[in-house]
Amino acid sequence: MFPMVSNVQELRQAKDLFSEAKSELLKENYPFNADIKVGIMIEIPSAAMTADILAKETDFFSIGTNDLCQYTLAVDRMNDKISHLYDPFNPGVLRLINYVIEQGHKYKVPVSMCGEMAADPTAVLLLLGMGLKEFSMGPAFIPAIKNVIINNSLSLARQVCEKVMAMDSSENIITYLQSITQ
Repeated sequence: MFPMVSNVQELRQAKDLFSEAKSELLKENYPFNADIKVGIMIEIPSAAMTADILAKETDFFSIGTNDLCQYTLAVDRMNDKISHLYDPFNPGVLRLINYVIEQGHKYKVPVSMCGEMAADPTAVLLLLGMGLKEFSMGPAFIPAIKNVIINNSLSLARQVCEKVMAMDSSENIITYLQSITQ
């Protein structure tokens, strides 16, 4: 999986280098899996906005929410003076995530998510409603996420997504999501 891809030219270059490495292994008769899938992290807004283009060139996407949120909002989440502006429930961030998932489905490219948002029980129904099916998180977060999934339906998740995508502020989004996951 290639990180920090910002455009299709970078992806093509990375794939060319990957092909060269595979050719070298073949020449040296070194055993390897020749059918390795090639995926990319979607963690830069330009990659999210061109997910339709990138989907034609890759086997899977993994949405890296920590960086995607940081770069979309131009906020250094590690800087105490401005970290309060880091907000994964910002409507702009949510629209980017939704677009990536939609394009993945359209082009039959599996989409997963890693980062803090994937392990946030408040976000789970929304993400399921967007069509996300693969969440990557630390083992300690699994019980809480599993609990939300088990105790809710996919039809509710779709309703949640539709309602949230019509909202205009993260404050309203968070309040709503917390009210339905409590």
